[in-house]
Amino acid sequence: MRVSFHRKLLLSVVFFLPSLGFGFDDWQPITPEDLKLTSEQAGHADAIILYHQQISDDNKGHLLEYKRIKILTENGKRYADVEIPYYGSDFQIVDVKARTISPDGTITPFSQKVYDKVAVKAHGLKVKVKSFTLPDVHAGSIIEWRYTRIWENKALYAARWILQEDLLQRHAKFVFLPYRGSAEIETKRGDLANGVYWTPIGLPKGVEVKEAPDSSIQLEMRDIPAYEQEEFSPPPDSMKMRVQFYYGGRSMGKPVEFWKEEGKYWSKEVDKFIGHSSAIAEAAGTATTPSDSPEQKVRKIYDFVQKLKNSSYQEQSGLEGLTETSTSASSAEQVLKQKAGSRDEIARLFVAMVRAVNIPVYMMRVGTRDETFFQPNIPDWRQLNSEIVIVHIADGKDVFLDPGTRYCPFGMLEWTRTAVQGVRQTQGGGTELAKTPEPDYSQTVTQRIAQLKLQEDGSLTGQILFSWKGQEALSRRIDASRTDEAGRTKALEDDLKALLPSATVKLASSKGWDNAEDRLQAVFNVDIPSFATVTGKRMLLPCALFGQREKQLFIHEQRKNPVYFPYPYRTFDSVQVTLPASLQVESLPKAQSVNVDFGVYTAERTVKGKALDLHRDFAIGGFAFLVNHYPGLKSFYEKIKSGDEEQIVLQAAVASDKNK
Repeated sequence: MRVSFHRKLLLSVVFFLPSLGFGFDDWQPITPEDLKLTSEQAGHADAIILYHQQISDDNKGHLLEYKRIKILTENGKRYADVEIPYYGSDFQIVDVKARTISPDGTITPFSQKVYDKVAVKAHGLKVKVKSFTLPDVHAGSIIEWRYTRIWENKALYAARWILQEDLLQRHAKFVFLPYRGSAEIETKRGDLANGVYWTPIGLPKGVEVKEAPDSSIQLEMRDIPAYEQEEFSPPPDSMKMRVQFYYGGRSMGKPVEFWKEEGKYWSKEVDKFIGHSSAIAEAAGTATTPSDSPEQKVRKIYDFVQKLKNSSYQEQSGLEGLTETSTSASSAEQVLKQKAGSRDEIARLFVAMVRAVNIPVYMMRVGTRDETFFQPNIPDWRQLNSEIVIVHIADGKDVFLDPGTRYCPFGMLEWTRTAVQGVRQTQGGGTELAKTPEPDYSQTVTQRIAQLKLQEDGSLTGQILFSWKGQEALSRRIDASRTDEAGRTKALEDDLKALLPSATVKLASSKGWDNAEDRLQAVFNVDIPSFATVTGKRMLLPCALFGQREKQLFIHEQRKNPVYFPYPYRTFDSVQVTLPASLQVESLPKAQSVNVDFGVYTAERTVKGKALDLHRDFAIGGFAFLVNHYPGLKSFYEKIKSGDEEQIVLQAAVASDKNK
């Protein structure tokens, strides 16, 4: 994320990289000890990082990174597939070099192509990566690579050291060369930065960040423990050992003052962008009518800006559109004129139009929680990366809106912007720290309705209807906008195949893609072979249609990290199974009901004639659970799994039943 500083003058000095014990023009020497290292000596690990170095230089506008990894087992060969992530359009990855060293010391340079592709990280976050695979890698090999990340827009990007990896690091060195040119750095509110500051988080006792005689800032560590990623954990970068850097002025030691002053400057910038435009007033008047209530006016303006071209969500499946574009418009009027803008520009146009109809409305800048969490004690404006809107309706209620997120329904925020802190405008022109509403499970509901026939061989055939609203519908609409119809069909079919055991799935129809207020629906024709198990004269039919391929969650007795879901949600299942004439119900499991403070699960199974009705209702009401709450959460999911695994026993129908 970009630091909002600019330089008053062009750089007038040439800054030379000091000697740091390793030149990036040469590889480090390989020691016999490294070649002989075994998995047993490394704690039975699959691989270990022998050396990791990162040098970030704000004078030259580049970051250099180097890693050397020893592959210790066959399973460790997966680390030969390398991905280098990068975000936004400000950065480029260049000068990628790599090589493999075999156990006997033979060196195989990497000479293949480096690819651009899209990777899916935690919680569905998509990022651009440079990817490549090192050659001739075996257990006992050493692999190493280096690259340079550059930025060319004369911006300053204070370093952010994420110290832990998913492997143990034997030796690591981090270096930051802050801007030391003769030009002064001016902060957002106009005062001069008097230096660079940093905040260490989670460092072991006795480990310190030090300023070297050459004015570089350095941290050297040995035996950095691996970060153990657990399923449904908070964003890794918010949990790992790290050091946050930022340039600043006199308020760096007073975070409360910092956020107040920076917020004031941001608010002035927002109001300048919004301006007072007769064209915007005319557009707002055209979109609404004088007889509309305040809420009706806000809704109509919301619908108007949602239809504009949103450059933050490109309609393609390539690498574009994965991150927000930088602000290209200079005013809200320009966004209106070109009928297009980035998500933040569209949000600001929305505010301008709502103000034009004399309804109190305010901007809020927040830090999204898909990668990290906002920390108000760290005076770094880069933590806030996205803008939303707060409208004050006549009845005194503040409504949080997300007009810049494409397809986001009125009254809802995209999940990364829920339950987060940020800076908001207040009445009278001030700003304050505030928090967005927490997500509610009632906002995200999935319905799964099935009409199926059971065959005598245990297979099921029929149709299944899926219906989504809230976050589930929003994410599918955004993903669909980046692909074509064939890609959209495949994504829907793959989602259902993941829930059904070895099923043949074909999409019959879908609707609701273009209207965020409608439910998104899809109808599938399905054929599920061997769903029920034939045992002699009986057949065992699972009670839960959609849970058969779902693995048991939270199987471990202990937990190191909090449990973190993107958002709470609710799922309703209504499954009707028509039995063949040759079968009847012998036994039906009792109804199940589990109610806890944070969730609910009910399952009812009834039979009427030759039709089985299977109803299931599941809701998880929270999205963040501390480690001490893990036992209760684990018990809840164990009861759900137990209920879903129950079976209905069918037997051959008696003759009298057949003649009915």
